[in-house]
Amino acid sequence: FYIGAAILILCVIYTTVKVKEMPPAEYAEYHGITEEEKKEKINMVKLLVKAPKAFWTVGLVQFFCWFAFMFMWTYTNGSVAANVFDAPTVETVVNGASKIVLDTKSIQYQNAADWVGVLFAVQAIGSVLWAVCIPMFKNRKLIYSLSLVLGGIGFISTYFVHNQYVLFISFLLIGCAWAAMLALPFTILTNALSGGHMGTYLGLFNGTICIPQIVAATLGGSILALFTPKGMLPPEINMLVMAGVMLIIGAVCVYLIKETKGEQAKA
Repeated sequence: FYIGAAILILCVIYTTVKVKEMPPAEYAEYHGITEEEKKEKINMVKLLVKAPKAFWTVGLVQFFCWFAFMFMWTYTNGSVAANVFDAPTVETVVNGASKIVLDTKSIQYQNAADWVGVLFAVQAIGSVLWAVCIPMFKNRKLIYSLSLVLGGIGFISTYFVHNQYVLFISFLLIGCAWAAMLALPFTILTNALSGGHMGTYLGLFNGTICIPQIVAATLGGSILALFTPKGMLPPEINMLVMAGVMLIIGAVCVYLIKETKGEQAKA
């Protein structure tokens, strides 16, 4: 944590010192923003109507990506505990109904939870390594789509893996999707913006990160219940498979994106 904090502080200082912001007048001239346009007030609804197509198409890809990762953060512990560490189950009563759940107090479950922390670290390493490779591809949509497919394969492969060390491969692949998700959507969007209200558009675009997670959290329990036979342990590993399917759908949707330069009408 100390090392991570030091890296973060150094990166912030380096960015602050090295990145020079355009003076407002120069920025307006560069983007062709007139004085009248700068003074004009416009609400968010009108901005969304004038948003470039890339805003919506990249947002669609974002929906499937962040939906998938919400499932990962929610169901990886249970999946690894049951599928790899053979954690025991217990019977519990919830709202008068008997349910079979994993024994979270068992040593197997505790070991699984510890191992998930290691797996998430492996995912982070995979994302850093893949982030170095992404700029080598000139076709941005190709590398975006490929990254999501690799992540999807990583998620789906967890269903078949019963060795804790083989899971390293799965999470390295998931890291590829994570790297692309953090870099490419904002690159594509900012290229499509002409300069006017860019900050507002980027703020609105953050909704494509939050909303999918809210939807996934709301529907997750109901979806898991559909996979669960009566009187059986809920198969949380199925949710990771679904996360993989969602990433692959997102990879297909990447090809709906039309990359443009300064597409949206200035307001």
